[in-house]
Amino acid sequence: MATHSTDRIFEAISRIERHEAMCEERSKTIFNRLDNIEDSLNDIRKTLMAGAAILICGMASLIVALLFLLK
Repeated sequence: MATHSTDRIFEAISRIERHEAMCEERSKTIFNRLDNIEDSLNDIRKTLMAGAAILICGMASLIVALLFLLK
């Protein structure tokens, strides 16, 4: 009888260890994906900032050109 309960304990420990290994692998995968998403968002932010700067400079140059034409 003691052998049966000991076997069950070792089986439970083994299952827990396998579960921990699977969770660790999933966590690594999730963190890698989050890092990739963060990099993509940073790239998008840089592109938007560059586009906004170009748009603002273009609008400013248009205003200056119109002011010189009106004089």
